[in-house]
Amino acid sequence: MNKQVICDIDGQFFSMDSMCVRSIENGKAEMVLGGAPDFVEGIRKFRGEWVPIVRLRTLLGIDRSEEPVLSQLIYLRTENGTMAFRVDKVVEIDQLVEGEFQTIPIIVNSGKSAYVSGACSHHGRIIIVVDHNKLLSHDEALQVKNGLKAVYEAEEAEKRRKEEEEAKRKAEEEAKRKAEEEAKSKAEENTGENPSTEENDKKNNEEIKVEKKSKKKKEKAEKSK
Repeated sequence: MNKQVICDIDGQFFSMDSMCVRSIENGKAEMVLGGAPDFVEGIRKFRGEWVPIVRLRTLLGIDRSEEPVLSQLIYLRTENGTMAFRVDKVVEIDQLVEGEFQTIPIIVNSGKSAYVSGACSHHGRIIIVVDHNKLLSHDEALQVKNGLKAVYEAEEAEKRRKEEEEAKRKAEEEAKRKAEEEAKSKAEENTGENPSTEENDKKNNEEIKVEKKSKKKKEKAEKSK
């Protein structure tokens, strides 16, 4: 038997295969998962993927006392993908003595207790060994799967919407830039073809000065005769 993650849930002790554990963390649900069973409190991002949070108190029907504020999440690889199981606290990670391990008779290991692999006495505690792949029934796992599918589809639709908006914004900016460039180019062309009033006045003044200067020279020349 692999080392087991031993956890406390409302004063009862359960263990799960440590080889399937991806992480043990604190945290809360970031979003409600529509259509999921009541023991799924929501979903949370874990290493880039949405992971359902299963509240074991509710699933196992042992919600007799108030849940601790600092409860923990055990992220496990399951046959249905990664799931986070909320426990009151992780007590230890240790090797259970196989000689003290007792399997549960088939008559008990059925229905909602199908997840129980056996029990073991460990450091004065009775540990219930859990097969985490059997915690959810087929229908419950399908509900979670369909809920996650809807979340990913909504995310993809939102991503496409933002991409389309960004493409539209860039197209509008490009069209505006081109319109401004065309307007500027036309203005420059008009300026070259039609000199400004100020330039015309300056030219006329220069012509008048030249004409006056020429007239004075002519008058001076006539007087000298």
